[in-house]
Amino acid sequence: MINAPPADVTRAAQALLTADTIGVHFVSLQDAYLETEQFAGTHRLRLWADPDVPGKARVTIEAVYRPSEDPSRTPRDLERAAPPGSAGQLRAEQLLAALKDKLGVTTY
Repeated sequence: MINAPPADVTRAAQALLTADTIGVHFVSLQDAYLETEQFAGTHRLRLWADPDVPGKARVTIEAVYRPSEDPSRTPRDLERAAPPGSAGQLRAEQLLAALKDKLGVTTY
């Protein structure tokens, strides 16, 4: 549980990723959703910050990669969960840790 409203968590994640030179492909503060550009080859992160108790957000970060290209399918259909230890999974863990450090965390 991050100690900030969902929009603030999304804004902080965008700033942290941009500072780390990972481009943000799409961000919606209203929906508290963020999706990065591809990095480290074919990896991508998606973040959701869902409201919990007032002023706090439950954060989910999805790390995916695209193992192959197939023009007959949509790019998202080809995505798979990033394996443990991969660049995407490590970056997701680093982003969550940075958000906790920057905004604070509550454990229930």
